[in-house]
Amino acid sequence: MQACVNLSPDRRGDCGISISVAHSRRPERRQIHHWRIKGPIFIAVGRFKIGGMKQALFINLALIAILVSAAIISAVVAAFVDPTSSFFAVVGSMVWATFGRSLLLVTLLACLIGIAVQLNDMKRLAGLVLTLSTTGLAGSVYILAQIYFAGIAAGGEINLPAAFLLDDMQQPAPDLMETLDTADGVDLRAAIYLPPPMLVPAPVIVYIHGGGFMAGTHTETAADLRWCADKGWLVISVEYRLFGPDRPTWGAAPEDVRCALVWTSAHAASFGGDPTRLALLGDSAGGNLAINAGFAAAVGGTTSRCGPDVPVPIAIAVQYPAVDPTSIYNDVFAIPGSEPRMLIEGYIGASPDQYPARLAAVSSATFLTRVAPPTLIILTQKDSLVVASGTLAFVQDAKAAGVDIELVQIPFANQIFNQVAANSLGNQIGRTVHLRFLADHLRWPGRDLPLVLRRISCSQRRCQLACEDQHCVAFVG
Repeated sequence: MQACVNLSPDRRGDCGISISVAHSRRPERRQIHHWRIKGPIFIAVGRFKIGGMKQALFINLALIAILVSAAIISAVVAAFVDPTSSFFAVVGSMVWATFGRSLLLVTLLACLIGIAVQLNDMKRLAGLVLTLSTTGLAGSVYILAQIYFAGIAAGGEINLPAAFLLDDMQQPAPDLMETLDTADGVDLRAAIYLPPPMLVPAPVIVYIHGGGFMAGTHTETAADLRWCADKGWLVISVEYRLFGPDRPTWGAAPEDVRCALVWTSAHAASFGGDPTRLALLGDSAGGNLAINAGFAAAVGGTTSRCGPDVPVPIAIAVQYPAVDPTSIYNDVFAIPGSEPRMLIEGYIGASPDQYPARLAAVSSATFLTRVAPPTLIILTQKDSLVVASGTLAFVQDAKAAGVDIELVQIPFANQIFNQVAANSLGNQIGRTVHLRFLADHLRWPGRDLPLVLRRISCSQRRCQLACEDQHCVAFVG
């Protein structure tokens, strides 16, 4: 069999490739077939004897495997690069905690394609496929192992099969939507996620969303909020005023959070919660607001337009909190649409040089005292917005001030490593580490209620239960 490949334009001037195959060298028995492929093409340079559609299939699969493996290698390399240096590094640090397991499977498939090509006597092509795919596989395994074991070491729980079942973070809808207050003519609402019916009040989580102080919603992490509620917590996710053109909210947003805490303290019992067992959660900008509000309340004397005596949370758990606006302003990579200088200037009204007092008012270091509540910070080491150096410096200052603070570092992870998709590797680490910390400090066996709450006997809807940590809790029914 002989094959001839001719690259030439057609009558319209479009580039294409013509392939002619003769099935015999003897003229009287020769059967010639022609194909012409138009449009964008990949050209493999070399001399191949084409043995039929089987060989053509393996060549195409090999080309796909080469391209995919090269892309994954690029993502591996980018994950090691400083995320504040380039968009390439930002993308590399964004993919692994969410899509890493899928990328690992793709590299395994590429390896299998390389083996299949090798068995079909295309050794040079197979060698290239196997070299690239095994390199991508090794890099993927290393990065995912680092993320996995960091989560396990922090007390997280990871269901590896579930990491393939990615789901929508913004579903389901909350059980209730209540209005906390009205400010600047806008209703500030609370999304409420109820725990299962229980014989004692549930501990309360107040969650403050992120978004650079200018975006985000209080239901954007609904999957996590619902998950926490199902574990036995009353979850209240609150809105606060976001900045806009010529409308800085450096004073308004913290006031809205204090108002939400006062409202929660007054209303939690009506939703089955225990207002004396309150925890604060927040991400990014919400982490800044959670730490500042909780630390200030612990000192005493903070008030709110919704009432005096802002409650002091028993514990605070935050992820990639914007504790150091100065490092965000000076040191990060500017992604179009969320440039750090624009975020800080929009929040405080101008550059930090113009308003140093406002900068101090929103910097979490201002609120450090030894009476601050126990605090968990989950730090993404490859954060391109809330740079690790600023957070690490804050943690050191907090420890020096006597704060009971725990730092969990997640390698090869960037902002919202836990919020792109529910059930992802990063998502499972974020929510289970949070709940482990809160359960430890609020003495609530809520990480796995079905295992902890053992029903002994029931009569007329009154149950006797095995108890843990002097708290007897049960599902009603």
